[in-house]
Amino acid sequence: MNIIFKNIIFVTALLLLPYLLCATHNRAGEITYRQTSALTIELTITTYTKASSVAADRDSLDVFWGDGTNQFVRRDNSKTRFEPNDIKINYYIAFHTYPGAATYTISFLDPNRVGGILNVNYPNSIDIPFFLSTTFTLLDQQFQGFNNSAILLQPPIDIGCVNKLFIHNPNAYDPDGDSLAYELTAPLQSLNTPVPGYKLPDEIGSSAGNSFTINAITGEVRWNSPKLQGEYNIAIRIKEYRNGKLINVILRDMQILIRACENEPPVIKSVEELCVIAGDKISIDIEVSDPNLTQKVKLSATGGPFTVVNPALLVGPTAFTAVKFTARFEWQTECIHISDQYYQVVLRAVDNFYPDSTGLATLKTIRIKVVGPSPQNLVARSENNQIRLEWNEPYVCQETDNNYFYGFSVWRKIASSNFQPDTCNPGLTGSPYQKIVFRTLAKENGKFFYIDNKIEKGNTYCYRIQAEFAKQTSSGNPFNRVESLPSNESCLVLLRDLPLITKVSVEQTSETNGIIHLRWAKSLADQLDTIANPGPYKYEIWRSTDATTYSIIQSVTTSFFASSLDTNYFDNQLNTISNQYYYYISLYSNNNKIGNSPAASSVYLTVLPSDEKNKLSWSAATPWSNNTYNIFKKNSIGVFILIASTNDTIYEDKGLKNDSTYCYKVETRGSYSIPEIEDPIINLSQEVCMKPVDNVPSCPPVTDVVNICDKLNSDINPEELYNSISWTNPQQQCPEIAEDIVSFNIYYAETVDKPLVKIASQDVSEGYSKIHYPQNGLLGCYAVTAVDSQGNESLYSNTKCVDNCPFYELPNTFTPNGDGRNDAFIPRINLFIFEIDLKIFNQWGNLVFETNDPVINWTGTTNSGSELADGTYYYTCRVFENRVTGVQEAKNLLTGFIHLIRN
Repeated sequence: MNIIFKNIIFVTALLLLPYLLCATHNRAGEITYRQTSALTIELTITTYTKASSVAADRDSLDVFWGDGTNQFVRRDNSKTRFEPNDIKINYYIAFHTYPGAATYTISFLDPNRVGGILNVNYPNSIDIPFFLSTTFTLLDQQFQGFNNSAILLQPPIDIGCVNKLFIHNPNAYDPDGDSLAYELTAPLQSLNTPVPGYKLPDEIGSSAGNSFTINAITGEVRWNSPKLQGEYNIAIRIKEYRNGKLINVILRDMQILIRACENEPPVIKSVEELCVIAGDKISIDIEVSDPNLTQKVKLSATGGPFTVVNPALLVGPTAFTAVKFTARFEWQTECIHISDQYYQVVLRAVDNFYPDSTGLATLKTIRIKVVGPSPQNLVARSENNQIRLEWNEPYVCQETDNNYFYGFSVWRKIASSNFQPDTCNPGLTGSPYQKIVFRTLAKENGKFFYIDNKIEKGNTYCYRIQAEFAKQTSSGNPFNRVESLPSNESCLVLLRDLPLITKVSVEQTSETNGIIHLRWAKSLADQLDTIANPGPYKYEIWRSTDATTYSIIQSVTTSFFASSLDTNYFDNQLNTISNQYYYYISLYSNNNKIGNSPAASSVYLTVLPSDEKNKLSWSAATPWSNNTYNIFKKNSIGVFILIASTNDTIYEDKGLKNDSTYCYKVETRGSYSIPEIEDPIINLSQEVCMKPVDNVPSCPPVTDVVNICDKLNSDINPEELYNSISWTNPQQQCPEIAEDIVSFNIYYAETVDKPLVKIASQDVSEGYSKIHYPQNGLLGCYAVTAVDSQGNESLYSNTKCVDNCPFYELPNTFTPNGDGRNDAFIPRINLFIFEIDLKIFNQWGNLVFETNDPVINWTGTTNSGSELADGTYYYTCRVFENRVTGVQEAKNLLTGFIHLIRN
């Protein structure tokens, strides 16, 4: 007996040896790199491990480089750090040279994670491998430049409290100026293989008031709010793009520690976003407080501005300090800091709730864009039938490190524009201007200059200059271009030998007797060659209602160019209610056509009714630039009064009474921005009257659905096969437009790929919930709309899909002896099972029975009807479940033994 017992102990120890050697270990980590030459990188693997798990400590990692080679990389123990909460930070650093420019995936795998992770194969997460990877592209350095990975500045372990908002931000910074995007994904256990049993953190515990999201632009993770204490792991993909092309992906595995603590996080107040011109000094006040006045708070900050040349500073207390206190972010920006990507600063305030001086933290993200200054004092002038542009030299950011300043680009458009530069969106890409010169550094007589010789007479040419910055490849090719703020606009007509229209104003609104006042400016006498173009001179006025088909409506002739001429014309008997009118002026010399003026249209106003407001919009196609719009409304005595001015072509007149009539006109003010032309150019639209009506639906409610699947399997009652749909009162979200809701419509779709169909309507007096019995289990998708007293139906609410919770359990004994009790082998529980593949074998492994029917109803005979002997039989059972996305096979194969007993 003793020998047998000792043998059992020895065998058990052998079985447990791999587990003891691996032990609990990895918490979080990521792989980053720095490109040191065309084909060589410096790799850094950062892992966060359980400090107390000494048996599993790794002094080296087996790294797979993605080119068919691998290498054991030793840990740099000089960088190793220990942190509270049993955390050890490890750095493994190595260089590697690749055979050529291509896309590679670096990875490593460790046998074990820490144990007890609630959302990874719980409760056996310790057995799940820990896998990290980074996919990157070595670019053609001659044409595309170098490519370093993003740097993740915020550690991947953070602490939260049950029922408190949790915020985290990986705070990635790309030193190359590439754009970054973030997305959640499942942690991996090997290449492209997710860990088993993974759930998002908001799928653990109650679903009510539990959402887990990530901001794709800033990377901010918000969990509002955790319901169960414990350890969670998530994975974040940080994707890096250059010129719209994906070039890198970092997979970060992160751990979240949720505790049951009666604690409120600190509060940080500061601006959230600002844009500055390079050379400006940024000074941001930061206020730190805490609802728990007895606690102290420590403020820290990470972000790109702290990693650049001439970095930013966080000025203020550096240790735990009594609240409330203030700090300040300071950064003297320089030309080398110019970027088209926002710099991100993450402020982190943590309290000292726990004895180890750690506690609950809150994060605040500040986004900062540093833009290039505009070139100064652009002037356009005529020179030898060309247009010469000049602007100030030197340019303030002309001298930069690494030749970051690349040069100037020249942009042009015909006719002036009301384009307004935006400090947060600098540059002219996407504006009305067209780039005509991609790079120039020409200078003469202390000025930068450019000569435009691709011009036509009679056109008004308007120009802007912008500086461009770029990183450069080894051969001087630019990449990651950045546009500065544009210069001032400068306009010029090279040769004013044609008329210019200066007024198209509606003087009277009518379907049949409308009047438009038209005016034009004559050609300049010194720019029309009257010897080559002798009199008589004829001016023709042409009109159109579609800007395509024109007809002549008036002709005026003078013998001499200097003869007095009234250039005002009143066009009458028009339908100015329905039509917008377009005009141009043709000029003839001695019956020879010299040319046409640019066309110009009247201002056409459209008014759409809405609930207690009218929505105005207007348009005008003109060769001049309209930059100010004045809105007039008729008062009770029939006089139009000014109610607003705007730079936009839309306006909402609010606070009106439904079914009352309101009348409007719009006045436009603009300019050609050229000398000897009237300025400002003022025109009126037609008069439009409209009655506001209640045609605005409510905002949609917020919908939720619960059923028995929200219970533990042991509590499931098959009699409760219904969905309980509930929704919020929209008055809580939008009281101003939801005050007259009278009913709700409930919509349903059996699966996610089917359209929603209305299944019920419910009066508001009946409440905000509904019971629904689907025909196929519980699965389906629901949405609710709100209907107001005018019959306006809101948009769908959020679509809430619920799945069946398939549950299939088989017994291990049955007695087919005909006594009416337990005579058939049937499942103990059979919920939402579409089909099975059950095979039953005897003790010699021979198949004796099989079925696809989930009910089974096996009476102890073969499929041919022969009675089987008493004994033990073995089965395998594949289960196919009814899911909201369709029929799918269950992850686990059912196996077991059946005892057939007749006597």
